[in-house]
Amino acid sequence: MRVNLRIWLVIPFWLLLSACSEWSAPKWDRAVNWDIEVVAPAHYEVWVSKFIIESVSEDIGWSAPIGTLGCCWKAPRGKSAEWYAMPEQFIVQWFSFAEETSYLALIELEDPEGLFEKMQEPAPYTWRGEERNMPRYNLVLGLAPGGQVVMWIMNQKETAIEVGRYQAQEIPRPSGYHKEIADEYRREHGAYLEEHGLQLDKW
Repeated sequence: MRVNLRIWLVIPFWLLLSACSEWSAPKWDRAVNWDIEVVAPAHYEVWVSKFIIESVSEDIGWSAPIGTLGCCWKAPRGKSAEWYAMPEQFIVQWFSFAEETSYLALIELEDPEGLFEKMQEPAPYTWRGEERNMPRYNLVLGLAPGGQVVMWIMNQKETAIEVGRYQAQEIPRPSGYHKEIADEYRREHGAYLEEHGLQLDKW
């Protein structure tokens, strides 16, 4: 019986590689669901009319109906989009009720693979008195006054790392910009804005 020498050489190498890979893989305290979040600061509600995510290398593009959102800033409690692949590009269009201004941001990540590697690093946090070992599974985009977009990676706000800042462009206000929501926003937050303003220097 003839023996295929190539198979006998490849199998041990494959087993060794698999063992090393399993040995080096982090052991998380629960299953990881990678996520994309969109948030806004307190007293700064926005209406996100367009949110498109693209992974050029995977040839995948998808969108999410974010809609209106408000508090809280720098916490993974906004509205989320599906994660089909590591995002590489974003298109975000939103209307700021505080400024009565529309913005459009075209964001291209410089090093998506490096960013995903950073997200996979252990980032322990304390939950109800117990320490949990998890990666930074949330990629968070914060929409700020003045059209600024701040990006973090985190699992809880105490593990947040800022990984980018981008500037959106002002665009014409849409015709159907939800006047009823804008009026309600003014009733709820008008006094705060009159006292504190937009505080552009704090975002």
